[in-house]
Amino acid sequence: MKFAKLLSAAFIGISTSSASADGIKLYTLDCGTIQVSDMASFDNKGRLNGQSSMLKVPCYLIRHAKGDMLWDAGFNETMVDNPPAKPNGAFLASMTVKLTDQLAQLGLAPSDIEYLALSHWHPDHSGNAGLFANSVWVVNRAERDFMFSDAMRAANSDYAALETATTIQFDDTYDVFGDGTAVITSTPGHTSGHSVLLLTLEKAGAMLFSGDLYTHARGREIRAIPTFNVDAEQTIKSMALFEQIAIDNNARVIIEHEKTHFDALPKFPNYLK
Repeated sequence: MKFAKLLSAAFIGISTSSASADGIKLYTLDCGTIQVSDMASFDNKGRLNGQSSMLKVPCYLIRHAKGDMLWDAGFNETMVDNPPAKPNGAFLASMTVKLTDQLAQLGLAPSDIEYLALSHWHPDHSGNAGLFANSVWVVNRAERDFMFSDAMRAANSDYAALETATTIQFDDTYDVFGDGTAVITSTPGHTSGHSVLLLTLEKAGAMLFSGDLYTHARGREIRAIPTFNVDAEQTIKSMALFEQIAIDNNARVIIEHEKTHFDALPKFPNYLK
């Protein structure tokens, strides 16, 4: 398996004239929920002050002829057995079903997943990442550098096992399967190496997954920049790039935390193709 992964990785980057989306399946898995009592921190101009929201935490399984890829890994599934006793400030996280149990419904274990890619390191996106240390980890170089900086190495154990995983690092864009169907693009600002995913399906067409560049639909409308983003200027540039990618590919935008977008996708174990 490991040799096959490395051999596949060696050919990534060979472009084709058009995406070959035949047979690709997209599964939307439930990897948690965040109830936010005050969205104030999600906009540095104060336009969301006092507003509440329910944010979904999805994981996406992409089944491709060249292998399976997990995009974002949700909250650590131990939360199912040990839910938070109280909110963390304005945030109350919850999780009702484990990622591994959902994969098992498809006859899969974490060791069966060929590729792992995270939009960024935050714990609602990387909580189960350590379970996929046998996968090939596709990661923005700046993001990985930060994730395994001295301070972060000491503070975070959810993804610690990825430090020795087979890793493919990129700076700007990366074509995971080498056929244009799953292209990851660097969109820094939320974190130093935040990325988004453009996925092309046979029938559904192009879909652009936002990571946390936008955290909810209203945030996209007003171009809200969270106060906790690492670089506001980079965020603005990344938003412009994201919107251009959406236009150029006539892509359906999926804001990952937006509950209406989550609910509009087929309910697991159904899939989109």
